[in-house]
Amino acid sequence: MPARGMAHSSICIVGLGLLGGSIGMALKHRGAAGRVLGVARRAESLALARERGAIDEGSLDAVAAVGGADLVVLCVPVRAITTWLERLAPHVPAGAVVTDVGSTKSEVVATGERLLPGRFLGGHPMAGSERAGIEAADPDLFEGAWWALTPGPDAAPVAPLAEMVAALGARPLMLPPGEHDRAVAATSHLPHAVAAAVAAVVADAFAVVPAAAHLAAGSYRDVTRVAASSPEVWRDVCLTNREALLGALDALASHLGELRAAVEKQDAEGIERFFGRGREGKARVEDAHRRGRGRGRAQ
Repeated sequence: MPARGMAHSSICIVGLGLLGGSIGMALKHRGAAGRVLGVARRAESLALARERGAIDEGSLDAVAAVGGADLVVLCVPVRAITTWLERLAPHVPAGAVVTDVGSTKSEVVATGERLLPGRFLGGHPMAGSERAGIEAADPDLFEGAWWALTPGPDAAPVAPLAEMVAALGARPLMLPPGEHDRAVAATSHLPHAVAAAVAAVVADAFAVVPAAAHLAAGSYRDVTRVAASSPEVWRDVCLTNREALLGALDALASHLGELRAAVEKQDAEGIERFFGRGREGKARVEDAHRRGRGRGRAQ
């Protein structure tokens, strides 16, 4: 049986990669669900998920699997979420709730609430890894992480899902879908783009000066860690958050343009201002993160 106070006795996870597998493992390790059913495309993935303790039962048939669930969690690539919603919505039991873990929310929430009014609530755990697959799943992945819940006008009740999020060790944060997308364009999507660009620049330098590989130390590793992430995943993120990401890229280009102009003019004060703004901005954001501040509402 689920832990006392848990709202969901049977949870179906569609997609058993890093996030889906980690959710299943966390649910089971913490006793936060009575039954966890996983859906995957390959029998081998289901077997590994069972072996790793992520699911109680597995199925290759998503339509059949959702029929017995009171919560369905879509852990599929972000551009596939709306397709899965179209496919599964007619088969979701009355009273069941559907959520997702996609990195962008506006399109997903609009589709989910249209197909399942009062029964869909968008979600996005701010946790992950450059690694992928059920092999990388971790029951402690969400410990202390913020988990955005993005209700629209026809959303499912927030409280039961927020309760589950908290049971996984995460911190629920409520904010509108569009606000979420603008925020993650700057805090998540832009850093991944920067990591990829820096990795490419260093690779070009290595081609000319092979010693660059030995001089790529801590700063390089810190900046480029997420450049090892799946290009397909980040293609889909960019395409589903186009407007917000374009704004973030323009802002970055403006800041880098200021630095370039200052370096070209040997403007020492301008260079110092550039790095000073960065240091001050980092301190403000990290202070707000520590204090749990922000326009969203944590529960």
